[in-house]
Amino acid sequence: MKTLLKFTPELYFMGLGIFWAADNYFTGDVYNYFALLIVWLMFLQLFYKNRFLGLIYGSAFGIASAYMALWAHPESGAFEKFAVSALEFQLVVWGVFGMGMLMAGLMLYRFATVKYNYNEESVLTVTY
Repeated sequence: MKTLLKFTPELYFMGLGIFWAADNYFTGDVYNYFALLIVWLMFLQLFYKNRFLGLIYGSAFGIASAYMALWAHPESGAFEKFAVSALEFQLVVWGVFGMGMLMAGLMLYRFATVKYNYNEESVLTVTY
């Protein structure tokens, strides 16, 4: 259970990417290759645990989540009057992207504090 909790940021962003790709496919018959790329990169990150890429992914997802959460505020003005539907929209968006900011922060913290031995060879290096 403890090891599963270590991977929750990657699993959260994989789930979000799968939902995004499935939503685009089922609503408009469009393949969202960018969302599938995000899922694939997070899948690889689960296995390789690259510190540098973990910091890059955490920063990028944190910035994207903050941008999308702030994007939702003017979008709620599209409703005729501030009603229950506008409040529900705000709560869902802030819930999803607020959780995304939290997961990005957890990812940044985990990869910023990891101890790494630079004397070992990289798992991606092939020696002949």
